[in-house]
Amino acid sequence: ANLDSFRGAPGAANAGSLLPIVLSFMQDVTVTDPTTVTVTLNTPVSTFPDYLFLVGRMGIMAPAQLNSENCATDLIGSGPFKFVSQSLNEKLVVTKNPDYWQKGYPKADQITFVPVPDSAVRVNQLKGGQLDMLHTSGATDIDTLKNDSSVNTLIQKPGYREIRYYAMLSDSAPFNNPEARLAFSLALDRNKINAIQNKGLFTPANGLMDIKAPGYLKNAGYPKFSLTKAKALATKVKAANGGAFDVVLGTTTDATNTAEAQLVQEQLKAAGIEATIAQYDQATLINKALAGDIDVLFWRNLHGGYSKSSDADNYPWWSNYNTAAGKKNFINFSRFDDTATQDALTKGRSESTVSAAKTTYTAFNKAFAAGNYILPTWYINWTIASQKSVSVNLPALPDGGGKPLFVYGRIPVLGLSSK
Repeated sequence: ANLDSFRGAPGAANAGSLLPIVLSFMQDVTVTDPTTVTVTLNTPVSTFPDYLFLVGRMGIMAPAQLNSENCATDLIGSGPFKFVSQSLNEKLVVTKNPDYWQKGYPKADQITFVPVPDSAVRVNQLKGGQLDMLHTSGATDIDTLKNDSSVNTLIQKPGYREIRYYAMLSDSAPFNNPEARLAFSLALDRNKINAIQNKGLFTPANGLMDIKAPGYLKNAGYPKFSLTKAKALATKVKAANGGAFDVVLGTTTDATNTAEAQLVQEQLKAAGIEATIAQYDQATLINKALAGDIDVLFWRNLHGGYSKSSDADNYPWWSNYNTAAGKKNFINFSRFDDTATQDALTKGRSESTVSAAKTTYTAFNKAFAAGNYILPTWYINWTIASQKSVSVNLPALPDGGGKPLFVYGRIPVLGLSSK
C-alpha cells in the first residue's frame, strides 16, 4: 500500500504529487508473501535502496492510516515515541512508547520540540537553560557554540554537507534569458559574501556535490565574479527588456538571512540590477517558490554524499520541470528544462559501478554549471548543540551495519537522555 501510494499507482490512497515523479521508474508492486513484496522497475536503477530512504523522507505507514481520509491527523505508528499534543508553531510533545521493538530504547521518557525561528534567540535559550538541545546552520552560531565549554557540539563533517545556493526562476523573465542569469552570477562576489556572512568559516562551493559524492568537482565551471562583465550584460538585458532588470530575492525572516539578502542586494545594485527582498516564514517561502512567485530563491540542500551514486540526492531536484510523463517537477525550483542534464541524470541512475557513476555525474555537474540555473555559494556545517546533561546514544542499525549517519543536521532522537 505504501509503495503504491508513493509511486501514484491508479486508485492508490493519498497519493502525493511529488513522489510519483521521483519514483517514476517503479512500474509495479506485488505482494509475494506476508513479509515480501516484489518491485518491478521499468529501467535499471542501481540505487533503488537509496530511494527507499531518500534522506529520511520515505516513511512506512499502517494501511489503516494510509487509507483513511484523516491520514494526516489520525496517526498509527510503531516508533519510539507516542504523540501527546501539538500546538501549531508552539510545541510538539511526544512520550516514550513502552512497546517499542528495539530493546533499551527510547532512552527519554518525553521530548518536547519547540520551534524557535530566530537563530540568535535559539542559541541564547540553550545557553540560558530553556532548551536542552538545538540545531543550527548559522556560522556565527556555530562559532559561538563550539567555543563555549558549557555545551557539547556535533558538527557535520565534510562529505555529507548541504550546499547553500541561489536558484534563479528560469522559465520567465528576466531569467529565461541566459544572459540575465549570467549577469546575476557575475555580479556576486561569493567569497566576499561568505567572508562577511560566515566569517569565512564555511568552505566555498563551486559545484553541486560534496567531496565524497561521485561527480564532485572543486570547480564545475560557474562564473567568477566580474563587476565589469556583469554591468555590460545587465545593460544588454535592460535594452531587451524595456530598460528594466528587476528581481525579487526570496528568503526567510531569520536575521542572518536578512543580512545575507542585503549583501546580495547591494552587489546586484552595483551591477545595475535592482533587487527587492521578500521575506517569509519557511512554509510560506516554499509555497511561494512552488508557485513561481520568487525570482531568486535562497535555498540549501544536500546533493550527493550519503548515496554512493549521487542519484537519489540529485535526480528529484534537478530533473526537468516538464517531465516526460507530462507532469511538473515542482521541486525543480528554477523550473528549467535541459536535455544535457536530464540525459546525464537518466544515465547516472542506471550505472552499476562507482567509477561509471563518477564519470556520468561529473558530466552532469559540468552541464548543470553551463546552464547556470543556480549559483552555489558555500557548504553548510549543520551543527547540533546540547547541554552537558544531555547524552546522545545512537543504537546500532537493525542489520548490524553500524550506527545511523549524521546527515542533513539530523540524528535519531530515540537515543537522547539525561545523564
